[in-house]
Amino acid sequence: MVEPVKEAVVFEQFRTVVPASPRLIEAAWTAVESGRTLQVVTAGHSEITYPLEKLLGEIRGEWVVRDDRGRHRDGLSGIPLTWDGGRYARDPGVPASPLGPAPDSGELEVRIAALHPDGEPLRLGKIVEAVATVLTGAGPAGWGVAEPATEPWSADDLAAFCRDRAPESSGLVFVGPGVTGRLGVSTVDGGVLEEIELSGPPAGTVRQEVIEALAGALAGLVRSMVVAAHPGRRDGLRTSTPTLPAVPYGVLIGHEILGKKKSLPDAEVRMLGSEGREAAWFRLDSGRRSPFEELDDVLRHFVGAAGQDTSP
Repeated sequence: MVEPVKEAVVFEQFRTVVPASPRLIEAAWTAVESGRTLQVVTAGHSEITYPLEKLLGEIRGEWVVRDDRGRHRDGLSGIPLTWDGGRYARDPGVPASPLGPAPDSGELEVRIAALHPDGEPLRLGKIVEAVATVLTGAGPAGWGVAEPATEPWSADDLAAFCRDRAPESSGLVFVGPGVTGRLGVSTVDGGVLEEIELSGPPAGTVRQEVIEALAGALAGLVRSMVVAAHPGRRDGLRTSTPTLPAVPYGVLIGHEILGKKKSLPDAEVRMLGSEGREAAWFRLDSGRRSPFEELDDVLRHFVGAAGQDTSP
């Protein structure tokens, strides 16, 4: 059920798995265009897909969980919520749920930003193919504008779809063996920006040398990449048990940004790529400080080296 109210667009969905379906995406844009907050209300046992989780983050929407007693809380943070007549809002009289212990390292998360300069061939989808192949040994299986991804994977068809929509931006989902994600395409100064968010496979099954190989494969192709492990995801799904955020493992800074800085931050770094298209791969597990602090230092060092933030 979709119910537009004064301050929110409330979308109720009590199924076991809640995806970024066509109806939900339509509700999301209704909320954005009307200046309201999308609030997706689910049961306590419901899980949301990675594409839906990232969509909510993009539009500042909220996941509202209703438990068996009719109480409400934020599905990601565990903060108690109550209906105030216009939306579900924080209930100051109830403490938040504690962060749940993570039984393992959860799923790998890869976030990438790549700029396709004006005048160069537009090879949208090729980076998704490279990431999926390096991590799983198989390419993507399907893509679409919503879940489920009903179109058989074709980078050419995907690129044609985005070209037909240009200069309007495109938001797509993709899926493959052990991976799922979102792909955003937008026109920016100097070219076309491709932004990729991918979840999977389980972080504990991915060897360190595979991550290093991924950084090497993308060194000449991307402007930035962050690799992390999120303890709250399994099989591309997020439960409503509050967990710690994704723990960053490494960040790749591409030649487009690297060439505009004369120095590198104080961090463990390895240069990758060919001459003229070199990239810097920063490992964030030195142990000197937390991975979050090391990532923040690297990104702060490069902010302003290009026309926008270096974080994907």
